[in-house]
Amino acid sequence: MFPRPTGGGMLFLAAAAAALGTALMNVGLVTALIASLLSAFAVSGLLLSLFAAAGFEIRREAVREGRCLEKIALPLTVRNRTFLFRQPCVVSERLQFVSGGRIDWELPALGPFETVRLEREIPAVKRGHFHLEKIQLIAGDPCGLFQIRKTFHLPGETVILPKIRPLGGLTSGSGGQISFTGEGRPTGHAGPGSDFFGVRPYRPGDEMRFIHWRLSASKQKLMVREFEASSMERIVLILDSNAESVGRDPVENNFEALVSLAASIAGHFASQYCLLTFYTYFDGHLMRISGDAAGIGLKITELLTELRPSTVKVETLLTDLIETLPRGATLYLLSMSVSPALSAVLRILEDQDIRLQWICAAREYFPFVSEDEPMKIVLPPPEKRFPHVFGPRLLTCQTRWEELFRDEASEI
Repeated sequence: MFPRPTGGGMLFLAAAAAALGTALMNVGLVTALIASLLSAFAVSGLLLSLFAAAGFEIRREAVREGRCLEKIALPLTVRNRTFLFRQPCVVSERLQFVSGGRIDWELPALGPFETVRLEREIPAVKRGHFHLEKIQLIAGDPCGLFQIRKTFHLPGETVILPKIRPLGGLTSGSGGQISFTGEGRPTGHAGPGSDFFGVRPYRPGDEMRFIHWRLSASKQKLMVREFEASSMERIVLILDSNAESVGRDPVENNFEALVSLAASIAGHFASQYCLLTFYTYFDGHLMRISGDAAGIGLKITELLTELRPSTVKVETLLTDLIETLPRGATLYLLSMSVSPALSAVLRILEDQDIRLQWICAAREYFPFVSEDEPMKIVLPPPEKRFPHVFGPRLLTCQTRWEELFRDEASEI
């Protein structure tokens, strides 16, 4: 690219042009010397800038995946291929996942055939898969009058995953009934299930269909079949992605906070012996990922990395799933709105013995905040709560994540 004058260069060229015009209008030794000197500086600056970006070799190093709101390394190796000294210049690259969309990095002066490595650690503010394409080297003359840009085509790929935050005290629906073997696996116990567990005397409240009639006749008293309850905990995670409920801030909004929270919950249960099912709407389609929590954690992370808001409301999503939720499971509902329609759907969960953990991230609690003001989950004021069993916790931008699942109420 041909050199262009900088801001200071424009003023200097204007002064040189004025001096030259004055020398032509008023011929004299002093005016001629001044005009010649300024013109010589301008011409020499232009000639030097033509070769300022020549002789550089830039190579992009392997890029590792990063996480949103954390620093990601984008290393470059720069080599001076000439026997001449090179003055400091700037390496610039347009990136969609950084604040401002572009990063500029200073390249120090290089000696003959010298090589330098630029680590370039930059905070990522957006998640997703990103294609890396061009890098520009910005150089100029020593006086700073002209600037030239040289483009290097260095394709690459990087992935920015959702932010993972440490969570404590996540509850499940076992009620403390699970015991473990010496290998760390849960042992079976009586309860709802499909595998035969044993026979016991009838107790009031037992269903007639479980009575063992032949054994009851021989024992002369009613005997009831028992079945082994599932030895694995069932966790259901539902994420609201309704675009109408998303806050305006592109980075610190409620949807991004819930995506981070969903990734954190999935990561927490990946180290537990449990079954995990994740539901959300993406691009107009119901997305379902189910299986052993340790085995599907990567799939959930990949989906959350690309997830964008949809047009489906959370009450519609929950209504579609209400009949498929397993009895006795623990449901983590991450919503961005609270409505009577949603509360009515949640009341049906009482009949399915589902333990509800409801966290609501309303957009009015997510204005832009500085980086030193982390998010928290609190109980809403009494006048804004639903009945206690359906009372959601509010995810806000005001306090610490360590208070995520504390039982005591906090002030907003």
